Amino acid sequence: MSFQEYMSELGIYGMYCGGFGVLFLLLTFCKPAEAAVQTSKAFKKFQYTFLTVYLLMFAGDWLQGPTVYALYSYYGFTRKQNGILFIAGFGCSMVVGTFAGSLADKYGRRLNCIMYGLIYCICCVTKHFNNYNILMFGRLMGGVATSILWSAFESWMISEHHTRGFDQTWISSTFSLMTIGNGIIAILSGLMAQGAVWSYGGHPVAPFDLSFCLLTLGTIVILATWTENYGDANADVSKGLKDAVKAITSDRKVFLLGAIQSLFEGAMYTFVFMWTPVLEQTGTIPHGVIFSTFMICCSVGGSIFSYLVTRVKVEKFMRYVFFTSACTMVVPLVSTNAVLLMGAFSIYEMCVGVFWPGMGTMRSKYVPEEGRATIMNLFRVPLNFLVCLILVYQGDLPVNYCFAFCIVFHAICTVLQMVLLTTIEKDGVRNSGDEEAFIEAK
Repeated sequence: MSFQEYMSELGIYGMYCGGFGVLFLLLTFCKPAEAAVQTSKAFKKFQYTFLTVYLLMFAGDWLQGPTVYALYSYYGFTRKQNGILFIAGFGCSMVVGTFAGSLADKYGRRLNCIMYGLIYCICCVTKHFNNYNILMFGRLMGGVATSILWSAFESWMISEHHTRGFDQTWISSTFSLMTIGNGIIAILSGLMAQGAVWSYGGHPVAPFDLSFCLLTLGTIVILATWTENYGDANADVSKGLKDAVKAITSDRKVFLLGAIQSLFEGAMYTFVFMWTPVLEQTGTIPHGVIFSTFMICCSVGGSIFSYLVTRVKVEKFMRYVFFTSACTMVVPLVSTNAVLLMGAFSIYEMCVGVFWPGMGTMRSKYVPEEGRATIMNLFRVPLNFLVCLILVYQGDLPVNYCFAFCIVFHAICTVLQMVLLTTIEKDGVRNSGDEEAFIEAK
């Protein structure tokens, strides 16, 4: 392909990628002094220690994404067989997630994170075998690892943050850096995965070997630098699970957070499956450039969050994030214009970039510490169930129906966030009134 042909194919997508890339650089390097959070050297060291491991482990996960479907196809498996492998992974994550968090709270979050590295390394090794049963075992291991990835690392960080006596407001900066760094790592991982495939003569197993190396390195860093922390170490696993369910059902704030997370992420994964066929209707598209654009937008969202959180309570501005997300999902229902579609999808990815640190900040406030990992994994059970349904029926449902579901999910999130804000404000008034009554009584 000539340079002119390549630039012609990039078209509007290249412009979006470059434009949002410039915006991200401006937000990163031109941040006003008042937006910077004043912390301590000890906190910055803690952040560096955590983020090093967190980004290494996520890089190990991102490296596998671009070529896992291609690897199964390379081995000669049909689309239906591939679909079953994917459903097995999400289904396993859903089942294991119900008790993996309890194990982390009881036996240690650090140990759970180490197990993530070891289990995911086993998953990488299975990719070398052109055997459906072995690959199925690998997908199940990947499902177990994923259930750990999305709960144990954050739980360890929040617990250590509180144990070391750092200011509660500083935790938002860590969540913001997690989102920004994750977006950058996703882009770099895509490039590294492609480079690894080329270096292996086109064999799609190469990124899994690279992932194995990063997961091993991350595990070693945990062993060398992290201390252990627990939830309720004295409770057995079944009791920990029961206590987590009780916390979700008895505390309105926790229940609302769980519902919002499941609905938003369910819509987000639906979008992940659906954006390709929608944009392909407009003509030939550069998938890699679009993916990079979305990841840049996600990092832009993380930067925007760091500005917002110093000025407005996270519980207040998140309702506008959910409402904006719902509006962007309307565009595929009313237009097939590539410019409008790409613009809407890019704005949606920025909303996703705000969602991650925003939801993490709210979880750090309202999810009880003693069962944090268990509760976070239970939040993901309905999400994984939704993803399995999407994978099973995506070929039968019209694309417009899928985006209509996304609109409904995001709209419900908007309403639930407003209810959460009202609940928090009422609790604040009630607590303030109790405090004044106590003072008068004295």
